[in-house]
Amino acid sequence: MAAAPASVVLWFVGGKSWCGEEVYDTPSRSVGDTLCSSLVEPVVPWALVAALPFAFVVTGGLIALHRRDGRLFALAIALPFVFVAAAVLAALAA
Repeated sequence: MAAAPASVVLWFVGGKSWCGEEVYDTPSRSVGDTLCSSLVEPVVPWALVAALPFAFVVTGGLIALHRRDGRLFALAIALPFVFVAAAVLAALAA
């Protein structure tokens, strides 16, 4: 459950940065408009992308518990937050 907030942040910030709430006169087929119409507005692709941090934690955590590897477990917990931080910075830069 630790990665659920990370998934929510990725969902909200990424979706808002690509689609926005205000209307701008951007050139047709700009990167933000293309990503918004192909990835965010259909919901399912963006939901799958936003669920990746949670999937990383579950998969890595289960493997770490099975192998009884504390370092792998710590990595499985930390990796989603690094992924979300990088994705949010990339989304805000776009």
